Amino acid sequence: MPPPPVRAFESALDGGLYFEAHEIMEAYWIGYRGADRDFFKGLIQAAAALHHASQGNTRGAAAVARRARAYLRPFAPGHAGVDVDALLGRLARGAA
Repeated sequence: MPPPPVRAFESALDGGLYFEAHEIMEAYWIGYRGADRDFFKGLIQAAAALHHASQGNTRGAAAVARRARAYLRPFAPGHAGVDVDALLGRLARGAA
């Protein structure tokens, strides 16, 4: 079962609330010191990329999506209850 902040992040992301998803995960990440800290940084970057894309900033979305993919790929196909492969696909479709 994913930690509550991850569930809140995914719920916000699924609802198209990308900025909120970013804020939820960033608040968690700031105090998190686990070995998989980069995974959560990748989630933050993914939300930021999707936010940029939703605002029509395709150049910014693509740049942030590249960073998100770099952080997330080592955790594919899934980590902490997150379907990383699906999120990578979503980034490819929505924030390439």
